Parts: sequence; structure tokens; C-alpha cells
Amino acid sequence: MANHHLLKATLNFSAIVILLALIATPFYFARNFSQVSGVRSETPFLVISQVEKFPGMFLSQTGDRYEISFERQNASQAYLSVLIVNNPTNVTKTYSLQASTGATSVFFGEDIDNPISIISVPPSTSVPVSLISQGDPASTQTIEITIQAN
Repeated sequence: MANHHLLKATLNFSAIVILLALIATPFYFARNFSQVSGVRSETPFLVISQVEKFPGMFLSQTGDRYEISFERQNASQAYLSVLIVNNPTNVTKTYSLQASTGATSVFFGEDIDNPISIISVPPSTSVPVSLISQGDPASTQTIEITIQAN
């Protein structure tokens, strides 16, 4: 009879250990996968291109420098949300835009009356980058944009 109780206790203990292992294993792997991906902790920003929405606009990238070239249609023209800057971190980040000099200016947001070149972006939030181009119609323009996280 004592062997029967000892067997029951051993089986119950084994069942509890297996149940705890089944519950804890997904959390262990999820934590390790997030460390391997490194997106939330290593990258200060992600840039998503929207240039395919604008006919005749082309984007090339070298590091944190982006070069956008396009064919202008009017004397003054705005291109809203050409790029999207995403803050993938857990903290608020401040981003700044610097652009090559010329007839095209770059700014955060879509308000052409209030162009801003420095912005604070909360965690897991995105902000659009827009262009205003002025000058001769039907001319090709190129702008180099550098995005920096401060």
C-alpha cells in the first residue's frame, strides 16, 4: 500500500514539473528571439519609403543619407509623406533632418505652413517626411537628406 502512495506522489510531482515546463518554455524562447532580432534595442529609427506613390520620383540610400530625385511639374510643388520615420525603441527619440541646399526643402509632418526639421517621436510611433520644391517647372531636382537620432 505504501508503494501505491509513493507512486501517486511521484506521478503528481512529475505532472507538475511537465506542466510548468510547458508554460515556461514559450516565454523563454520569446525572450531569446527578441534579443536575437535586436530591432527594438539597436536601431534608433526605421525609414519606410513612399516614393512609389509619386510618378517619376526615385530614392537611393547610403547609410543614413537618402537621395531623392524627381521631375517637377509646377513652379511650387509639395510632396507629402515621401518617407516615414518610425521610432522602434522603448523611449522617446528626437530626430533631425538635414538636407542639401537647393530649391527643395525637407521637413517633418505634412503641414506646409509650419515646416519643422527637429521632432520628438514617442516609442513605436511614426512621423512623415515631406518635401517642398520650388523653381523651374519641368526640371529634374535632387535632394540629399540625412536623418539623425539625437
